[in-house]
Amino acid sequence: MQTSLKTILKRIDFLLPRAIIFALIALLVGQEYPTPGDYRTQILRAVGDQFFDFVQWEGDAVTEKISQLTLPIQNYLDDRQQEQFVLDYLDLTQHWLSLDQKVRDLYADASIKDPISASADLRSQRDAARGQIEQRRPTAEAIIQQQISSVLIDDGFAIGGEVIPPVAARITPLPYMLIVSPRDQIKQTDAEGLQAGLNVDQAEQIETQVLSTTNYSALVVPIGGLAAYPTMVLETSQLLWLLQTTSHEWTHNWLELRPLGYSYLASDNGEIRTINETTAELTGQEVGLQVMRRYYLDVLKRDYPDLVEPKPLEIPQPDQSSAPDRPSDPSQFSFNRAMHDTRVHVDALLAEAQSLEKQNQNNQAEAKIVEAEQYMEQQRQMINSHGYRIRKINQAYFAFYGAYADQPGASGSDPIGPNVIALRVYSPNLRAFLDRVSSVLSLADLKQAVEALKPH
Repeated sequence: MQTSLKTILKRIDFLLPRAIIFALIALLVGQEYPTPGDYRTQILRAVGDQFFDFVQWEGDAVTEKISQLTLPIQNYLDDRQQEQFVLDYLDLTQHWLSLDQKVRDLYADASIKDPISASADLRSQRDAARGQIEQRRPTAEAIIQQQISSVLIDDGFAIGGEVIPPVAARITPLPYMLIVSPRDQIKQTDAEGLQAGLNVDQAEQIETQVLSTTNYSALVVPIGGLAAYPTMVLETSQLLWLLQTTSHEWTHNWLELRPLGYSYLASDNGEIRTINETTAELTGQEVGLQVMRRYYLDVLKRDYPDLVEPKPLEIPQPDQSSAPDRPSDPSQFSFNRAMHDTRVHVDALLAEAQSLEKQNQNNQAEAKIVEAEQYMEQQRQMINSHGYRIRKINQAYFAFYGAYADQPGASGSDPIGPNVIALRVYSPNLRAFLDRVSSVLSLADLKQAVEALKPH
C-alpha cells in the first residue's frame, strides 16, 4: 500500500523542524569563541580542522530523506520482497567491505612496487559495488525504519497511528568522537565530533596535544551510531547489529522529548548519561531482536540460534557490585572481568588522588594519578595479550565506555547499570519501562523507581 500524502506531509513536518534545530545547535557549537588560553580554546586548537561538519551532513541527510518519502519504493514490495531487498543490500555491503580490504592490503604490502596498477581491477569492482550500494541504501533504510516502527507500534509507542518521533536513520560513515576527562577522576567533560576516516596518527596527535595543553585525559573513539535526526548508523553487513543500533539511536530521539533525554543534552552529569545510554542499549537490543523474530526469523535461526526464543533478563541485585562472575577455570580469560577489575582499582587510586588534592598534597596526588595511568597501560597490554587490540586505556576510555552499563565491565562497581536492568525486569512492558525511566535523573531516583516496582 502506498503511503498517503497526509502521512508523508506529517513525517516531513516533523523531520524538518527537528533537523533544523539540530543543525542550528551544531552551527552554534562550531561558532563558539572562548577566551584565549582557557580549557575550551585548547581543545579546539588540538582538534584544528578535523571537526566533523554536522551542518552539511544534516542538510544532505534531510534532503535525501524527504526525497525518499515522496517516492517510497519500499511500499511497492511485499514483506518477503522487503526482507530480501535488505538481505541483498547487506550482502552487497559485505562484498564492498571485502574488496576495500583487499585494496588496502595491496597498498600495505611493501613487496608490491606499483599498488595503483596492482589494485586497478579491484578498485574498479569496489567502486562499482559502492555505486550499487548508494542506489539501494535509501530504500533499505526505509524498509528497516518501517520494520522497527511496526514493532514500536505494537509496543505502544504510536500516536494517531504514527511512532513519534518517526524512526529515521541514515547509514553513513560516522565521525570519530574526541572524549575528554579529568585525570583525577573518570568523568566525561567534553565530546567533539571529528572527521570520518581520521587516521591513528592524527588521533594520537590530538590526544597528546589535549593532554599537554590542558592536563586532561583524551581519547579518540569510533562510534556505531549517533542520535542526530535522522540518526547516524555505521555501515555494516551485520543485520542484527544494524537493527539494534538503529533502535538504540531512536530511543535517544524518543528520550530527548522527555526529562532524561533533554537533561542529558543540557548537562555533563555522569549519572544521567549512564542511565540514558544504558536505557537506550537495553531498548535497542530488545526491539532489534523483536524485528529479527518478526521479519528475519530464518536469518536469526541460522546466525543466532540461541536468540530465537525470548529469554527474560536476569534480575540483578541492584545494591551489589555489578562485577561479572569469575571464570571457574583460573586460566580462562574474561574480558569483562578484566575491565571491571581495572576500573575498580583505578577508581580507588583516583579517589586517593582527590583526597590528597583536598589536603593540598598535590605532588602525592599526581603520583597516585600516574600510578593509575601506569596500571591502566599494564592492564591494556595484558588484555591485548589475549587477542584484543585496544589502542589506549585511560580515564577518557572509562568515561566513554563505562556509560554503557547494561553489561558488567568498564562501568566497574557503578550500581546504575544493575538498577536500570532491574527497572526493566520489574516493568510490565517496554513502554512502561521507558515511561518510568524517562523522568529518572539520578541514582537515588532510579533506586526509588526500582523499589516501587519490586515485588515484596
